Amino acid sequence: MTSHCETFEHTADIGLAAQADSVDELFAALGEGLANYIGRASQVRKNETRPLNVKADDLESLAVDYLGEVLGVVQFDHFLVAEIRVTKITDTELWADLLGEPFDPTRHEISAEVKAVTYHQLKVARQDDKWVARVLLDI
Repeated sequence: MTSHCETFEHTADIGLAAQADSVDELFAALGEGLANYIGRASQVRKNETRPLNVKADDLESLAVDYLGEVLGVVQFDHFLVAEIRVTKITDTELWADLLGEPFDPTRHEISAEVKAVTYHQLKVARQDDKWVARVLLDI
C-alpha cells in the first residue's frame, strides 16, 4: 500500500493534498491526514474501532461528506483516530473503520480546530497511475 497525505497553507484555510495507488487508500490517507492535523496520530492507541458509512451523489461530494464525518467523530465525539481502513468504496458510498481511542487530556494534545470541510478548489481524480486529491479545510 502506497499512500501519502500532507497539509498545505491557503488564506485562512489549510489544505490536504493526498495521493495513493487506489481510491480506497486515497480516502484513508485523507481521513488520517485530517485526524492527524487535529491531534497527533502517534499519540493515539488503536484500542477501539468506530464503523463509518457515508453516501453522496459523486466521488468529490463523497470526499467532503466523509471528511465531515471523520471531523465529527474527532471533534464532537472526542474520539481520536490513529488509522482508517476503508473496507469498501464506490463512486457514491464508502464504508470504513476508524481505529483509535477516546480523547484523554493526560496523554493527548489537540493541535488545531477545523470548522468545516469545503468544496473550494476540491479535486478527487485519477491522474496517470495514481489517485490524487486536494481538499481545503476552514480553520
